[in-house]
Amino acid sequence: TGQPPHARKMLQQWAPAASAPAASLQTPVRCSSRKFSIVPRQPASSAASDRRQLIGIGATLGVALTTRCLRGKPQQGTLRAAKAGMKAAAPTSALVVGGGPCGLAAALMLAQRGFDVVVLERAEDPQAFDPGRGFMYLIDGRGQRCLSALNPALIDQLKASSVSMMETVIGVTSPEGVKERDVPMKDPKRQSYWIARHIFIGLLLAEARKNPKIRILAGVQLDTLSCKPGNVVAQGSANGEAFDLTAALLVGADGLKSTVRTQMEEWSGGKGSFVTKSFDSPAAGLRYKVLSLPSNFALDFPAGREEFRSERMYAVAGAANSGTKLRLGLLPIRGEMNFRTANVITNPEDAFWDEVTDTESLRAYAKAQWPHFPIDELASEEELARFAADRGGRFPKPQYSPSAAWVPPSGGGEDPSAGAVLLGDALHAFPPDLGQGVNSALEDVMVLRDALASEGDYVPASVRLFEQKRMPDVEALIKMMVVAAPYQYGQSKKGSQLWAAGFLSRFLLHKILPRVFDKPMFLLVQQSEMPYREAWRRGRRGARRATALLGCLVLGTAGLVFRSIGI
Repeated sequence: TGQPPHARKMLQQWAPAASAPAASLQTPVRCSSRKFSIVPRQPASSAASDRRQLIGIGATLGVALTTRCLRGKPQQGTLRAAKAGMKAAAPTSALVVGGGPCGLAAALMLAQRGFDVVVLERAEDPQAFDPGRGFMYLIDGRGQRCLSALNPALIDQLKASSVSMMETVIGVTSPEGVKERDVPMKDPKRQSYWIARHIFIGLLLAEARKNPKIRILAGVQLDTLSCKPGNVVAQGSANGEAFDLTAALLVGADGLKSTVRTQMEEWSGGKGSFVTKSFDSPAAGLRYKVLSLPSNFALDFPAGREEFRSERMYAVAGAANSGTKLRLGLLPIRGEMNFRTANVITNPEDAFWDEVTDTESLRAYAKAQWPHFPIDELASEEELARFAADRGGRFPKPQYSPSAAWVPPSGGGEDPSAGAVLLGDALHAFPPDLGQGVNSALEDVMVLRDALASEGDYVPASVRLFEQKRMPDVEALIKMMVVAAPYQYGQSKKGSQLWAAGFLSRFLLHKILPRVFDKPMFLLVQQSEMPYREAWRRGRRGARRATALLGCLVLGTAGLVFRSIGI
């Protein structure tokens, strides 16, 4: 009892030999990195036979106990073979589908563990800047722990290429001028860094290209994924050159519309194990698009000339006389990047999408909406035309795959030695409400690393353990996305006011009675050392207690009113 499955299998296989007559007893057991071999020995005397039987049983139990005790540590040689059920050494090849931050981080982690890794990326240049998206990442403690584990030098590179949240301020821009405000609720104990997506990918890509165990194929057209005994097979082409690759571990880091996840659903018999569960959210479906601007510039206001600095955030308020007042949001970026992005986020049905169709209509709209922020003077003619024609993107619904891992069924008495696993957006996707997209993906990589270490890099057991350990946090994260901060985009004035009132009341209650009332979920998630499941639990507990207090106050007030009027 309590023994690992492979240890129990060894006992079942060795027990008959330990109880056999002395003439047929086979000892000792020799180990190699690939398998166990049993070498016959000549018959011995009856007394010696009894002793050898006892020794054989003791050795069997000792190996099983050692396997159990060393669980959680990287195992090689004898223990690795034991984890593989005496069939073969832990596989050392992996295919990673997706060359984004999650896929590259997974490749670096697997290479650290001795895997030969091939990364398959659809884009011809994985780090190319996409002007239609221009995503910015806020790398918090979760992401930093992953970078530090991959190579501590990546942390220094991150800091040199980013803007610290502690150093930035918000410039609220209106027709009257710019008013600077500090970012609320900064925590000096928890540093986080703003960095452009293409710059961040560049850091990981440079690290991966230096590693001789990692091969990156770009411009990939993936035609088929199939499974053969002991391996997963990927066939397709990279920049027109065909490939046929096999590996023991398949990692799906290929985003929201994951090809790997679709294939895993087919392999599992179409039972819905990998069909995403999605949830409604006030932020789901919001539309956005991005305009590229110079990193530093100056504008004239009634009070004087204002410098717009790259390391600061700006919220450019809408000033339209009618219709929706849309806001432009500028996130901080290092000045040497030479450009920064301004994003527009709207309700799906907003008139902006019908009114702005070309450069001229964009100029007219911008003049009415942002007369104090002349985008036609800041952006090039080419960029204005691209922005006007772009139909933008949409925030996805919070969603996750019910299963994270797949292992081929065993057959013919052979243990499976291959497996597949989902990471990042392929496993869980959501709007950017809490800034956890890239950070949760990098944490996925660390959980997979720990699972591989616990199972001696034996793929089937490792991916199953990853699923067991990670899914409670994935489900909690998706639940938080529905309620934690979905109204920050100004899509509903009433919704924003109610959310702000609830957030502030919870925050004040925590300040007054910190042992009774937990922080709001929005702040709990920022404590990167806290698992998502714990943040969800505490956030729910705090909300229930705050609601109970409000109910008591309402009932007490009603009682006083009724008493005062004699009812």
